[in-house]
Amino acid sequence: MKWKLPLDRLSFRITCGLVLALFLVGIPFFVFFYRLHERQLAEGMRKPVSDLSQLILAGLERRMLEHQPHLLDTDIRQLAAEAGGARIMLVDKEGQVRFSTDSRMAGKTFSKLQAECSSCHSQAHVPDQFTIVKPRGNEFARSLLVIRNQESCFNCHPSSQKINGTVIVDLPMSQAGVHLRSDIREMLGLAALMVTVTILVLGVLVDRLIVRRIKAMERTTIAIRKGSLDERVVAGGQDEIGELAYSFNVMTASLKESLKEIERHKDYLESVINSIEDEIVVVDREFRVVTANEAYVRRSGHRKDLAPGLPCCITKEGRSCEVGLQAKCPARTTFHTGRVEKCLHRFVVDGGRERYIEIYSYPLTDAGGRVFQAIEVRRDITERRVLEANLCHSERLASLGLLASGISHEINNPLASIVTCAEGLQKRMGKTQVRTDDVVEYLALITKEAMRVKAITERLLILSRKSNSLIYIVSVNRALQETVQLVKFQAQNRDIQIQEEYASELPEITADEPALRQVFLNLLMNAMQATAAGGRIAVQTAAQPDYVRVMVEDTGCGIAPADLPHLFEPFFTSRPAGEGTGLGLFISHTLIRQMGGSIQVESQVGKGSKFTVEIPQLRMPEPSGQMQEDRRGVS
Repeated sequence: MKWKLPLDRLSFRITCGLVLALFLVGIPFFVFFYRLHERQLAEGMRKPVSDLSQLILAGLERRMLEHQPHLLDTDIRQLAAEAGGARIMLVDKEGQVRFSTDSRMAGKTFSKLQAECSSCHSQAHVPDQFTIVKPRGNEFARSLLVIRNQESCFNCHPSSQKINGTVIVDLPMSQAGVHLRSDIREMLGLAALMVTVTILVLGVLVDRLIVRRIKAMERTTIAIRKGSLDERVVAGGQDEIGELAYSFNVMTASLKESLKEIERHKDYLESVINSIEDEIVVVDREFRVVTANEAYVRRSGHRKDLAPGLPCCITKEGRSCEVGLQAKCPARTTFHTGRVEKCLHRFVVDGGRERYIEIYSYPLTDAGGRVFQAIEVRRDITERRVLEANLCHSERLASLGLLASGISHEINNPLASIVTCAEGLQKRMGKTQVRTDDVVEYLALITKEAMRVKAITERLLILSRKSNSLIYIVSVNRALQETVQLVKFQAQNRDIQIQEEYASELPEITADEPALRQVFLNLLMNAMQATAAGGRIAVQTAAQPDYVRVMVEDTGCGIAPADLPHLFEPFFTSRPAGEGTGLGLFISHTLIRQMGGSIQVESQVGKGSKFTVEIPQLRMPEPSGQMQEDRRGVS
């Protein structure tokens, strides 16, 4: 458990907050009670000083009536001493101090304009007053008692005079201050004791009711963080913390069940992914393995627990890809484009056996849309490629079967010429003399016709050759022209005209030549089957900036709009049963896509159809006998 500073502890913060709250609340109350007590002490001084003033006034009247004013000094000083050093002054109606126990005040005159005098003299009836004064820093309780002119005083004072003077008694507040300070000390001590007891009691309560229970929850959370989901908080009580502990325990139980469910789903998904024979591997932007299924681990030769962090590989030995493969890695392109990518790799393994790996790369993006990982799905399609090759070869041979009559006629004509020349030479050899010029002429004709047969058989051999998926540099004009020659005789028999237009200086391409010739033958055969007698088939090539375009257009019956979306699907045909397999256009479309090209069709019913083949221009073959095909983005 991490050590905490005192300032970070909850108990310390609650205690400090409590002390601060007590001070914020206690200080105003203390000031209030201090002022109240001070007023109470001042009020307590009112009666003694007032009684003393009345006593002095009574003594003054008695001595004046007895005509003994000379005894006033002794009486007043005695009363002042008995009152604890009170200062007593007798002031006449003009404001002059006629007598004072304080010699400094004798003879002093008070002005009616002074603050302590104006409040009384501004009124018609002057009242008696009690107040607290602080002359020279000393605090006194002052009583001002007016000496009113009475009938008994008329012997000395005129009857018209209402006031004869004033008795001022200043009683020192020092003793009251002592009592006040003593009371304040008692109040402060009691307040400190109360605060201390309150803090101790509340500290114990906070520790027992809050801190200990929170620490118990903290210990439980630490245990849960370490993976012990069976831990529970024992807080007790039905208060808010008890309810929080109960909710926490319920949450922990739910979390445990959720993790179990997630683990079950994880195991299930992992089992499903590991059951797939295709290799599935997730790579980061450094092309290192993040995770992989059993198929990838088995074929790479790595242990599954050691595979994460290793360089991604495609070979059986688990080595990193060679430079040629790295440059055309679909994951690399996915990181660059953010799209799904597909490619096909061809390898020559032990014994000269070919292996084909089809790879799809899918992007994994973060919340900002950035591709941070890529999923590669690799499938060994070697068997499928063999089946496709056999299917293409069978379809090719079936197409050649349709050309059998025309091909036999093409071969029969030069053979007839050869036989005729041979017979002529035999007859001439029976003569005694044989002209050399005749022999040379016959031999030249035989050679010419034999070469013609040889050219026909070579075209047939190229077309009938089983595709080995190797890439050649191909002249599109020559391959198309020789394929047209194979169908010309059949077109003439059907009264169909074939128009040829070949672009000059047409760029060469890299392609599987037998497969390319099969595509041309399928398009030409479909065009002848769709075109009636007297119709026309136009064959044209053209060069574009990045690819070569081949167009085969006929004036046949056309294709229904409803059939166009299904035209390149396998086994789809609009011919009567027994007149087509529905594989010709499907195979042609597949072969062109493997070359990185495309086929488009335009058709109108009753007017004819136009097929356009576009194939990328010349690409250099892959190094080390390896090849990458069919590389394109997949939407």
